[in-house]
This record gives sequence, C-alpha cells and structure tokens, in this order.
Amino acid sequence: MSELPLFKQIESELRQRILSNELRPGDKLPSEAEMIETYGVSRITVRQALAELNAAGLIQKVNGKGSFVAHPRDNPDLGLLTGFYEYMRARGHVARGKLLSVREVQAPARVVRALGLPPETELVRANIIKTVDGVKVAYGFLMAPRVTMDRLLEHDLEYNDALLLLETRLGYRLHFHDIETSALGANAEQASRLDLVPGTPLLRVTFIPYDIEARALAYSEYVFRGDRFSYKARVHR
Repeated sequence: MSELPLFKQIESELRQRILSNELRPGDKLPSEAEMIETYGVSRITVRQALAELNAAGLIQKVNGKGSFVAHPRDNPDLGLLTGFYEYMRARGHVARGKLLSVREVQAPARVVRALGLPPETELVRANIIKTVDGVKVAYGFLMAPRVTMDRLLEHDLEYNDALLLLETRLGYRLHFHDIETSALGANAEQASRLDLVPGTPLLRVTFIPYDIEARALAYSEYVFRGDRFSYKARVHR
C-alpha cells in the first residue's frame, strides 16, 4: 500500500495519465462525484488532488463545467536563444535552417551526463545551419532519443525551433531550461560551415529542456557568429 496521502495518490495517477497523453489537452476530467465514488475518498481529498494539478498547470477549472486537461501554451516565450527562428521573424527577418545530416551516434560523455543517461547510450544527432536573411549565423546539432527525434522531424526542423516544437506540437510540458554559454575560436569544421576563417570568435550555447517531471528531453549545442549575433537580456530582481 502506498505511504503517500490519498490526495497525492489520486494526483499522481491523474498526472501520469495526462503526461502519457491518455488524457489529452481539452479532455474533461471525471466529476468530483465520480472521483469520490471511484477512489472511495472524501470531496476535500478530491479537491486537494485537483488543486495540485491546477497549480502545476496540468488542468484548468471552468466554473459550472468541471476540470479540463490544460493545453500546453500555444506560443511559449522561450526567449531569443531557444526560440531563435520565431524571435528573428517577429523582427521582420527571414529565418530558417538547413538540415545537413541525421544519424544515430554514440552520444559524447557530456551529453549522456546532461541527459542523465547510461554511458555509451546511442542518440540521434541532427546537424543544422541556421540562417537569417540568407546569411549563415549559427551551426550546431540537436541530440535526442530516436522516438523524440522522429517526431521532431515530422514537423520540419528547417523551419521550426526544436524546443518550441516539444511543447506546442509534441505535447511535452516544459518546466525549465538549462542554458550555458561560452566563447571559443572556430575550429576547421565550424569555420567551413559558417564561411569564416579558423579561429574567428564564436559564442557557443547549449540548451537542455526539462519537462514538468524534471526529465531532460534533448541536448542542443550551437555556435553563433559574433559579428552577426548578440544576445541581450533584462533581469528583474
């Protein structure tokens, strides 16, 4: 028997049904009366479970109609780094990517550590060049398990930001991102891909999105041309 309080047991079961898409966005949850009968608990216990799901953004209550599975945000504000194409297009630029290759590889140690996977795990790697107004601005890769990458490729990685697709098209509930930046000089491959001289300063940025269960979904790493790209942010206390 579970040691969790009854409301947490109900919340956990419903959460899993939502995250596995058994209960899909827009679906109506059973009524409070139905859950009281199904689980053999009090109304206050049911309401505690629903309050937890509502606080997590997984459901929304509609007065007089009941509780419904919430839709992932239609246009989440992921910022310039994680929503590169959308950010550039919103400012009047033509932004898209060119998919150079997609292949299964043994993931580097830094990637499997970041994703919490066993050593020597194989992932699918997609190499991509990003352009703005026809000029090559960034080159890098996205790595993810085969099932995730296959679904991303169905939605055109040459036109859509991968991390945006995870939430708006694939149904993942994103909770936070890890973003790390560092400066480096372009190596031979990076220089060739971006039409630069080796040693040209670049900004390297890695992104790791996490779902609501704090599971890492993918690993993305790009180098950006310093003469074509800058990043500004305002941080409020």
